[in-house]
Order: sequence, then structure tokens, then C-alpha cells
Amino acid sequence: MRKTRQPGKAMETSFADLPTLQSSVFAALVLFVVTTIAFIWLAVLYIKKKSTGRPDDSELYIDCAYFCEIGKRPSQQDSVFISNLADYRKYGITALVADGMGGMEYGGEISEKIADFVKDMCPMSFFATEQNADELRRFSNKLYEEYKLSGGSTLAMVHIAGSYINYYSVGDSDIILIRNGNPTILNPRQNYMALLIKSLCRNNKQTVTAYSNPKARSLIDFMGNQNPRVIYTKKPIRIYDGDKIIVSSDGLTDAVSLRNFHHYLRDSASSTALELKRAVASRKRPKQDNYTGIVFTIKRSFM
Repeated sequence: MRKTRQPGKAMETSFADLPTLQSSVFAALVLFVVTTIAFIWLAVLYIKKKSTGRPDDSELYIDCAYFCEIGKRPSQQDSVFISNLADYRKYGITALVADGMGGMEYGGEISEKIADFVKDMCPMSFFATEQNADELRRFSNKLYEEYKLSGGSTLAMVHIAGSYINYYSVGDSDIILIRNGNPTILNPRQNYMALLIKSLCRNNKQTVTAYSNPKARSLIDFMGNQNPRVIYTKKPIRIYDGDKIIVSSDGLTDAVSLRNFHHYLRDSASSTALELKRAVASRKRPKQDNYTGIVFTIKRSFM
């Protein structure tokens, strides 16, 4: 038997489903709007972070001080550069110590040229460490062409931005991180002693002979050499509230042992710098080298 269609019944089912359809469309529209707003917000944050070229940490406060003393040398061959502290929020802080090689005619002149070159590099990108290292290497090659190894200088440089630090190093000047009163030298020294110690350790021999070797303090790389190895951070190092960072020539760390640094640490950078300077002077070493130090104290600002 053939069944007949009942239009009225079908029409009632369609009208009953209409409120559910309207609710689904409304929910979809709300979800779309919320997703769009969230996407735009995240995109703005990403663009803002990329445009600053550094990690963002608006609560970080940097306290800085330095000293640069002649010691017993006839002239000052250390050079210092510190970027404008007022630009920290935008570009971070770049600080350099260049220690001209003593006994060479143009050591001081070359260290000054390195400081001027780093000044011209600023503001530098915090995330382009490899490119920055290449720039330093190319400048060393220019110094090599100009001076033909009649002078040279070390380089120890930090770039602090937000809650992170990058460093660059050539030679034997030191970059020291002090955390909870414990100092750690971040950059390996590029001198003959370091090579001797590495070789002796590899062969399971005592390292004491490395310190008495007459060539131990000779640099194996420096600015002014051809294609020097520029040591730099591949990944930024996290810094924390209470950390101290000291960039120094070896005139400081040769006179004041790292294990004694805790005696001279103070809350402010200026007080720490003053205590370290006094510590070197109090040693009264007859052949005291030029000694230079840049001190950073990392704090949280509650203002």
C-alpha cells in the first residue's frame, strides 16, 4: 500500500530544529571572534619582542661602575667602553675591556681602536652573536694588516639584555659571573698555559708543571692576530636577581685570587669596584700590571 506524504508533520520538525541551529551558529561566531582576538594579541606581542631585538624584562635593574688603573706600568694600555645606560631598555648594555699587550709598541693604541670599533657596532643585535663575532674577527684582520703583529690586545665583552647575557672573548681577559658569592670565569683563557693544562689532563698527568713553564702566559690568540678565534655564547646565559658580573683585565685577577673575591663584594657596583681596586693596590706588587674592571650588579626594581 502506498503511503502519502504529510507536509504538516515535516514542517513541524523543521521549526523545532531552528533554535538549535541558531545557537550553534552563534557559538561558532563567538568562538571565531575570540580566536581572532587571541591571534591578534599574540601577533602584537611577537612583533613587539622582535622589534626590540632583545629579551624583555621590565623589572630588571642594572647597577654599573668601573675602574681603570695604571699599576706599575709606565702607561695605561687598558681601554674601556660602556654603552649608554639610558638606552638599556631598548638596546641592552654592551661593556668592553681591551687589554693592550704589554711590551709591544702599539698595545695601547690597538686597545683604544678596539673600544672605538665596539662603540661603532652599537647598538648591536642581541641574537646575532655569530655575526657579531665575525665583525670582531674581520676587524682583527684589519689590525693585522695595519700593524703586522707589532701590537695586539685582548678583548672581553658582554652584552646584557633583559634577564640574559652574551659574551665575546679573545685572549686572557676575564668575564666573571658571581652567584650566591661564588665566582665563575665564563670564558676560557687563550694562552699557552691553557693548552698545556688541557694536554696534561688528557694524558692523566699533573698540571703543576704548566704554571712554571716560562711560556705559560704567552697568548695564543689576540686582537691584531690574523683570523683569531673569537669565543662567544651560542645561547644566552640566564642571569638572576643578586648576580654580579665583572669584566676585567688579567691585572685584576692575577693580583686578587677568585677564591678571595667574596671579601670584596658589596651591594652596590660602585662599592664593589672600590673594594676590588683597593685590594689590588694593597698587594703592592712590584710589577703590577694595568688593572681594569667593570662591575655589574643585577637587581629587581620594585619602583
